[in-house]
Amino acid sequence: MADQNNELTRALGRIEGKLDMIVTSQSSLSERMDSMDGRLRHVEQQAAKAGAISGGIVAIGTAIAVEMLKRAF
Repeated sequence: MADQNNELTRALGRIEGKLDMIVTSQSSLSERMDSMDGRLRHVEQQAAKAGAISGGIVAIGTAIAVEMLKRAF
């Protein structure tokens, strides 16, 4: 009976150790995800700005081209 209790105690200790490792690993992954999210947010903001600026330039260029064609004909 004592041997069985010792085995159960060891098994529970191993399980507890593994759970501690999982919690630590999950915390580390959470920190990495937060930092990746911050970098991605920055990249998305830069892409949105670049898209808005290039869209504005294309719109102005198109308006100028249409006006030049109207005057030519």
